Amino acid sequence: MNTKETAIPDEIVNIWQRIVDSASIILGVPSVMVNRLEPPNLEVIRSNICHSNPFPNGTRFPMMGVYCESAAKQRKMLIVEDARNDPEWSESPTAKAGIFAYLGFPLFWPDGDVFGTLCAVDVKENKWGDQYENLMRTFKDAIEAHLALTLTTEALEKKNLELELSISEVKTLRDILPICASCKKIIDDQCYCSLVEKKTSICRTDFKKIFLTHF
Repeated sequence: MNTKETAIPDEIVNIWQRIVDSASIILGVPSVMVNRLEPPNLEVIRSNICHSNPFPNGTRFPMMGVYCESAAKQRKMLIVEDARNDPEWSESPTAKAGIFAYLGFPLFWPDGDVFGTLCAVDVKENKWGDQYENLMRTFKDAIEAHLALTLTTEALEKKNLELELSISEVKTLRDILPICASCKKIIDDQCYCSLVEKKTSICRTDFKKIFLTHF
């Protein structure tokens, strides 16, 4: 299944909205986001609703050199307490944009492919802490469960569509081909029809007479 083309259902996206809204209040940060990585860009799928949030829903920007890119590539949690004092991040695009602190996790599809990231950012130094890490990790697990559910639902819908198509084809064949009412076999010149009730056989000549009479 091509997960890049998989759409996230609205009911799940709405739950993500509640997750980021709650997380931003608990962590006391201006922005908590669920992002989808679509190289070379990043899209903010859901971000907390707040006037001070620099990354509203639907924001798209190049992922090159940003914190989320690193978290996704390393496939593990990334913590930046103050990019201004961190040689690795002091000249990054996000630090230059005034985003100095970051706590983020990569989000995975069930097959291990990266979907995106769940992250919290701050415009000042932030020491974060174990309680915040545990909270974000719990939200990460919930979001990944939603991703698994999305794929399962999509697969079931595909199977149902295939089944409906097969049933439709069978019904079409039944309309086209003559079927014996007794044995349920297709009637043709090369077969005979077994009468279930009498357990007798019809010879080919008599069969043709019956066939021509009824069809």
